Amino acid sequence: MVTVEGDAVAASGTVRGPRDPHRAMARAPHGAAPHPAHRAIPRAPHRALVSPALWRGAAHLAGDTVAGLVGLTLLLVLTLGVMLLPVALIGLPVMVAAGWALDRFAAAERVRYAATCALGIPAQPRPVLSRSPLRSARTLATARCTWRQLGYCVAVVPLSLVTSVTVALAWAVPLTLLPLPLYYARLGGGHAVIWRFTVASLDSALLVSGLALLAGVFVSPLLVRALLAVDTALARTLLAPPLDLELTRRVEELTEGRAQLVAAVEAERRRIERDLHDGAQQRLVAVSMALGRALSRLRKSGDDGTRQIVEQARADAREAITELRDLARGLHPPVLTDRGLAAALSAVAARAPVPVTVDVQVEPRPPAAVEAVAYFVVTEALTNVAKHAQADRAWVEIRRSGDRLTVTIGDDGRGGADPAGGSGLAGLAARVAGVDGRLHVTSPPGGPTLIKVDMQCG
Repeated sequence: MVTVEGDAVAASGTVRGPRDPHRAMARAPHGAAPHPAHRAIPRAPHRALVSPALWRGAAHLAGDTVAGLVGLTLLLVLTLGVMLLPVALIGLPVMVAAGWALDRFAAAERVRYAATCALGIPAQPRPVLSRSPLRSARTLATARCTWRQLGYCVAVVPLSLVTSVTVALAWAVPLTLLPLPLYYARLGGGHAVIWRFTVASLDSALLVSGLALLAGVFVSPLLVRALLAVDTALARTLLAPPLDLELTRRVEELTEGRAQLVAAVEAERRRIERDLHDGAQQRLVAVSMALGRALSRLRKSGDDGTRQIVEQARADAREAITELRDLARGLHPPVLTDRGLAAALSAVAARAPVPVTVDVQVEPRPPAAVEAVAYFVVTEALTNVAKHAQADRAWVEIRRSGDRLTVTIGDDGRGGADPAGGSGLAGLAARVAGVDGRLHVTSPPGGPTLIKVDMQCG
């Protein structure tokens, strides 16, 4: 971010760096399915009955019985560990074992949801246990994931009873009553009693069979869909990491990725600089030397016309060498890699048309990417001073305090620097923002102009 202060440019407000395109991506849990699993079941009855998602969902709900039994067992073991807590040698290991089993149970449930519901649930951060039961118990007791997994166990026990029984009845009742006309007469007394309704004739049996068919076609898929929605909502809420942890993890990933990208760009700049220095520049030097030898022979031959052409070609070659050397130095000067900011900026100050005082104290040495940004900011700022400031002198001060690097560039010129006026300040802001830095410009009319950059070295 670039904050421009001063009377002449106070209206310009704040110039922000490039917006992070990945910001919106951090809102959704990483690895989660794009849609809830129950939405894969079609609403239309004729499509739902032939949909594999319906039968996978029904199988998943039936498997909730096992999950409920495992959850109940873990709760009982954990309760036993708490009851035995006064006897530390027995209670603590039991609690630690129960906490470890909770984590394994949650991992197994995530696998089950992925297999039956195509629901990818990201794993929660796992607590690091030590050999000491007391420390391990304290770690588990203070870990958010432990309490979320415990909450899942508490909720899955009654929920599994409801889901497994309901899904069993949703399919068993229609399948049992559908062939009722074929067997009602063979029952005891020659009739069947369904709740308070007695089936003693073929007409009543056909009526019940028809209602059972309608229930199996229309009601049962809706029940499975509704129960699966509740079941997956519970898993997504308690088995996935909390939203704040997920956002923190995404920010860390994006920060690390951006740092790797900045490092890769700086490495590519260094490669281009080496190629220019060792390749094109050396060939131009060889061409200039060859032209010099040709010029010596032409002077002896007396061919003035050709000599002037060769002299002009040699002058152009020398100018191209100078421009290529300046270009390579602007990309990434070798002295910056070899000797650091102090030596590199001293060379820049020596070439500047305005007297520049350089004061650099950056021990320990910052990372290469941060050094490159600081060098670029100083060189660009001094270029702006030479072109626009009409200054008599300029100064550069760089300090490192802890993990912060502060770069200050000032001049006694006419001031009035405007980021929107083509002075290159917007480009500096973008470069600084790439390493989580901020650039502030103070440039009132009449000067002085002060550019301050704050970057993190960690």
